[in-house]
Amino acid sequence: MQAKQAVVRYPEADSTNFLALELGRQGAAHGTVVVAGRQTGGRGRAGRCFVSPPGGLYMSVILRPDLALAHLRLVTLAAGVACSMVLEKHGIAPLLKWPNDLYCGRKKLGGILTETAPYSAAPAGVPFVVVGIGLNVNSLPADFPPPLPDLVTSLSEITHRRHDLDMLRREIVRQLDSLVAGLERNPETLFSLWRQRDFLLGRNISWQDENGLVVHGTGAGLRPDGRYRLRTPDGLIHPILAGVLKVHPGNQVEPGRS
Repeated sequence: MQAKQAVVRYPEADSTNFLALELGRQGAAHGTVVVAGRQTGGRGRAGRCFVSPPGGLYMSVILRPDLALAHLRLVTLAAGVACSMVLEKHGIAPLLKWPNDLYCGRKKLGGILTETAPYSAAPAGVPFVVVGIGLNVNSLPADFPPPLPDLVTSLSEITHRRHDLDMLRREIVRQLDSLVAGLERNPETLFSLWRQRDFLLGRNISWQDENGLVVHGTGAGLRPDGRYRLRTPDGLIHPILAGVLKVHPGNQVEPGRS
């Protein structure tokens, strides 16, 4: 199903994901995009705040993909690859920090929040997916409150020019729609594209699970089911589905393609 990209615009919004979820429950079509000039209550993974000053691309895409439930959780990975592929055409090469962040060097460029909700108007409760994407495009690190200026970067800062937000939005949604459409046929295509951009591969990382247990090791790549692997010093592999992954300084191999 090709996304037509009907666009609902707000100069300012609490959260584009919240607005898109409401529109989705009302039956908004596949490909509907909610865009805001800035967010006052942008949300990240695990309830964290996503700071969203003017100049960024803040959008949420409503998708109604024909996917098995097991493949729905791969949509976040598809969104990361879509953003990376588009940004590569604009002069940078982001890497993907599992499951939902984009990095250039050691600085964060953007994040993704995917949420699934039942379509209550459908007899079987067919789910729809809202893919929230926040990218630092024309904003600069100085636009963020401390300590974020030392932790974030933007497309404009890296390329030394401003970029057309609408053009980026159109390109990302088209690429995302194409990747999601291919998931049912061959998810390995997505996995291959994601692995080429793996920010954590070979890095010293720690994982804190939902019970607070912390495990240290090395990033060991993506599993065929979309989970991430952490290898401990004794060679044990932990498959990660949820929790918090952190990168730590130290000896490491070069991650991803870089």
